[in-house]
Amino acid sequence: MKKLILSALMLISGFCQATDKTNQYAYGAMIETSNDSSMYSRIDLTSDVYTQALSIRLDDIRVFNHKGQPVPYALVNVYQRDDVNQIFQVTIYDLDKNQEHRQEKQSKQGTEQYNININNKDVQISLDNTNSQEQYYATYLLQVPNGIKLEQAISRLSIDFDTAESQNWQATAKLLYSQDLSNWQTALNNVPVMSLVDNNNEQSLKVNVIDIPSNTNYKAKYWILQLKSEQQTIPTIKKVKFISRKAPPKIALYPINFELASSDEQEAFYQLPTPQPVKELSISLQNSRTVLPISVYYKSNDKDQIWHKLDDYIIRRVTNTDQSPNIKINDPDLQIKQLKIKANNASFDQAPQVVAYRSRMSLIFNSGNNGPFILAWGSAKAKSAALSEKVLLSDSLSAQDLPAAYLGENIKLAGKKALAQTIKDSNTTNSYLPKWLIWICLVIGAIVLIIIALKLLNEVKNS
Repeated sequence: MKKLILSALMLISGFCQATDKTNQYAYGAMIETSNDSSMYSRIDLTSDVYTQALSIRLDDIRVFNHKGQPVPYALVNVYQRDDVNQIFQVTIYDLDKNQEHRQEKQSKQGTEQYNININNKDVQISLDNTNSQEQYYATYLLQVPNGIKLEQAISRLSIDFDTAESQNWQATAKLLYSQDLSNWQTALNNVPVMSLVDNNNEQSLKVNVIDIPSNTNYKAKYWILQLKSEQQTIPTIKKVKFISRKAPPKIALYPINFELASSDEQEAFYQLPTPQPVKELSISLQNSRTVLPISVYYKSNDKDQIWHKLDDYIIRRVTNTDQSPNIKINDPDLQIKQLKIKANNASFDQAPQVVAYRSRMSLIFNSGNNGPFILAWGSAKAKSAALSEKVLLSDSLSAQDLPAAYLGENIKLAGKKALAQTIKDSNTTNSYLPKWLIWICLVIGAIVLIIIALKLLNEVKNS
């Protein structure tokens, strides 16, 4: 009798638990780690995961250990990093060598005027006069060459002084910028630059780099560099290099090919395996030397009855290697399942090729113990269980620095029945024990346990 009651209570307790299991997911693959000593590993998700997961946010993804237990994980964006800086030498004009400037400076108090020829054009530059008679100073105009297109803001100046003139000197620098040689704005002031050499001890200190704060966005073509010193003559500048700031990292994109469903000379219909949060579209014409005005329409899912217009575009292909630029989708919430391309006052012999691009994601997980692991995905019942990167990792770790893991052999899990089971069906399946009945059973079970405990206590006393 006692064993029967205890077994019933364990069964009720088991029904009340809602733990993720591998048989709730349609697809799976073994995870092959590259560093067994690491506490974490990182997986770059594959096309199967993107196109077979039901959730566009990849909520129906899980990592399981060899015991079938869920493992903590996080989904993070993959960033496309451009580590190449623009480094280029600028044209230098020594404004202090102009004798006309020295005569005019004496006649106009509070303002220094420089007459200079730039690109075969006479230009007058007016600057505030902040120099005193007791100071040594030097003023240079720096011009970004015409062939340089500034992609990012200037982040650093590297100055090469003539060391043959002097090896021991100190000065402060003021940096101004302008787009038109007329309106000058101050970027930095009182920045120390120096060269100190101790020949006896064979020691030296050289400060010839000026860093521009990262919160600025200076892309000016013209710069004024003013150097001041109260004690020493400032050596002549031989060369100045500008260094642009690195481009901010962009989220990398993952390509997913549209499947052509049907087409004629005027319209082509495409579809994806599952709805995708599309960030860009690539539409490529099959034939070169072709221009095609088109309208693009989409449906978010198979139940959508209306074609929503995305926009009108002009698609070109001049040569065999030429392609039109990708179409950027500005709506962050837009998801696309079906696509329609309609030719406007034109036609096509072959339907264009279409590729969708979504944000590329990596999965990081706790791979320190209980391996091997499997990645499971595709479930109508699953809800988001991903942690944030900051919660999963310690502050000293970055997802990009973790050792890579890879998806290996596919594993047969529940298959398509896990995809066909809707949320309503899953709730119905679990409703064979309503919540009120479970609570009654738990209360009765607690009472039964108290009765059993009292009986056992009496039996102990009698013995």
